[in-house]
Amino acid sequence: MENAVYNKALAALKTQFGMPRPLGGQNGARFLRNGTITIYHTELAPGNLAEIAFNVQPISSSYGISPANLNSFLEELRQLTGRPTEVNKLQNWPRIGLATEEDVTLVMDKLAAVLKK
Repeated sequence: MENAVYNKALAALKTQFGMPRPLGGQNGARFLRNGTITIYHTELAPGNLAEIAFNVQPISSSYGISPANLNSFLEELRQLTGRPTEVNKLQNWPRIGLATEEDVTLVMDKLAAVLKK
């Protein structure tokens, strides 16, 4: 279910990555410009109100960051919030859990500083 944390993160992602496509299951949205980033508002780890998943290969290629460095950066972001995340066994993309609007601000500020064109 959409909520304030999800909506704040979605708005920040729109500013940085353009308009998303809604997911078929109505559980979030996917940004395809400059890689693939997906934000979810359902099917989350307990306590999260949103989770953001990153397809490392196309994102690293698009931004000129090595996959290892991007994975390391995403792990730093995950540790900032300290939230466990749901694992999608099919894609197994790194995820960042968001439980508060403060989590969103912290993660989005750092994400915008690294993933910029």
